[in-house]
Amino acid sequence: MKPMILKTFIMFTFLQGISCSSATGIDDEPLNPFVTVENGRFMLQNSVFRFAGTNAYYLPNYEKLDPAAVDRAFDLFEETGITVIRMWAFYDGYDCGYSQYDSDENVIQTSPGVYSESALKDLDRVIAKGKQHGIRFILPLINYWDELGGICQYNTWAGAENPSRNMKFFISNSNTQLWYRNYISMLLNRINTETGIAYKDEPAILSWQIINEGRNSGAYPEELRDWYAEIAQFIKSIAPKQLLGTGEEGFDEDTPNVYSVNRYNNTYVLRANEGTSYIMNTSIPEIDYGNAHWYAPDFGFGNTPSQNLFDAQHAWIADHKNIAEAIGKPFVLGEYGFPGWGDERTQEVYSHLWETAETVSIDGSLLWQLTADYIKCYEFGGNICWPGGRQDEELYLRFKNHVKKINTFIGL
Repeated sequence: MKPMILKTFIMFTFLQGISCSSATGIDDEPLNPFVTVENGRFMLQNSVFRFAGTNAYYLPNYEKLDPAAVDRAFDLFEETGITVIRMWAFYDGYDCGYSQYDSDENVIQTSPGVYSESALKDLDRVIAKGKQHGIRFILPLINYWDELGGICQYNTWAGAENPSRNMKFFISNSNTQLWYRNYISMLLNRINTETGIAYKDEPAILSWQIINEGRNSGAYPEELRDWYAEIAQFIKSIAPKQLLGTGEEGFDEDTPNVYSVNRYNNTYVLRANEGTSYIMNTSIPEIDYGNAHWYAPDFGFGNTPSQNLFDAQHAWIADHKNIAEAIGKPFVLGEYGFPGWGDERTQEVYSHLWETAETVSIDGSLLWQLTADYIKCYEFGGNICWPGGRQDEELYLRFKNHVKKINTFIGL
């Protein structure tokens, strides 16, 4: 099936739902509108589903602050050919992150178990808008980092002395775990006021993620693995039709020999002592796909393009893909970025990364991040800004071509 014909077909089934009839007039079983996992691949209505998209974490906040910015973003995503984006489905409290300095921030959970209906309606609208543009969403439910509250806010509510990034307190405290599960239950059971569909029944939600970039520094990785497993079972008990990922960075412990160690001139990411193991986490039965992030400077590979960096970048993507594949699951590079502010360094690093993703037939990848204008353009140096902001035209066109190459794998 040709890509444009397939896109029209998917959009029709995505927005309306279908049932197929045979030549005899007998109804066949309706095609499943949800993305599923079969034989280690994402599938959509009997076809392989692969994607290259972007993070756009800020959209629910901007639906309150500047709805037109949300519209411009979705117009750009559709023009680029993007079918999947990742954005935050949370905003917790006023004690941590941006909201402690700006009362206009669109906080969803104002105190434990107290939720802002206006903020939730903004999230409703963003999902409805995206759906109209043929977008599916990957939605993390909490942050490890302090921005937008995260575990810092839950820990603060529970009286932790050191609330920021204190995963050990968060996963072991009965109050934080009750509040977090209550939030999950509230959101997954919520009826979207724009679409009339419960979040747990929405095909436009490709996946939930348990936490963005969870770490448990200095602890045994089994602790975080076991917590992931408990929360995964809870989420799947509510929303079994949707996929689930960890949201992790892909770190590991003790340099497992399944990684191409000789291609890493710095093995920090494979012995990170961050209390998390990609191999263990991806092996959890309720976790549907492997997930990792890639930031070469933050991971110890420098700020300058080099053969060492390219070797590690290729190995990181290929290794995580191969590990997930061996477990029988797809692999998503959930975030990647290089802080070069659209310069030649960024183009060089991204061009190599996109070539690698295409070569290994990556199941999904998400840039951090494509912006349509000045909104968030200068927040991170790895962003691609087009048509506004820096107007990174050449970089944008290369990215758009990469999106097309990945998306044309659909139907193989």
